[in-house]
Amino acid sequence: MDSSKKKENLTIATKALSAAIPFIGGSINSVWSDIVAKRKEERFLELINTLNSEITNIKIINKSFITHEDFLDLFENISKHVINERDSIKRVLYKNLILSSAKDSKANFDRTEKYIRLLENFATNDSIILKIFINPKKFNIEIGNPIINKNEGSNFTYWENITVLELLEKLLPKITTEDIVDSLDYLEKNRLITTHNGQDSLKTNGNLIYLLENKLTTKGIDFVKYIMNENY
Repeated sequence: MDSSKKKENLTIATKALSAAIPFIGGSINSVWSDIVAKRKEERFLELINTLNSEITNIKIINKSFITHEDFLDLFENISKHVINERDSIKRVLYKNLILSSAKDSKANFDRTEKYIRLLENFATNDSIILKIFINPKKFNIEIGNPIINKNEGSNFTYWENITVLELLEKLLPKITTEDIVDSLDYLEKNRLITTHNGQDSLKTNGNLIYLLENKLTTKGIDFVKYIMNENY
């Protein structure tokens, strides 16, 4: 798609989005005018189109937040992160920050800006491990149940001992142990998860996956709500 066609599509999406977020058009045009690379045009157009389609699903919008003059600065800030971000997962997380702020009745600019700074240094592995801690059992099921309960349907009782790090290694075989530890350190440093020790262990005759539950801090739960655009 050439730039003129992208601009035409952007104009259409902007008009629709303006119905939900007044005065957003000027900020969109400002960001677009600074873009020089085609791939960045595509990322920005994707952001606007996605916002336009998803914001209609928000039942109650925080009007006082999105009509505040600081919201436009916030939007431009996040948009510039999106167009410069190679990682598609992180681009989605930035987009979710806009949507979550728009619908949260208790949203404030300081918190959203703090979460933007957190995402700046966020690696893909960090978001994957954070997703595990949101719902370990669900994640395990989604990837084919590599962590099984040997006692289910058995006439024998198996006792197993496993560490947090060993569990994560089983769930994330393509990520090195060093990278997993780095992510745990980053999440703990920013108080998103409780103090971790990869060697924390559990001896159980039940489901080992439960060792990964209740690892998110209060801040971590709120951060997840914002970047995942869902309740926890």
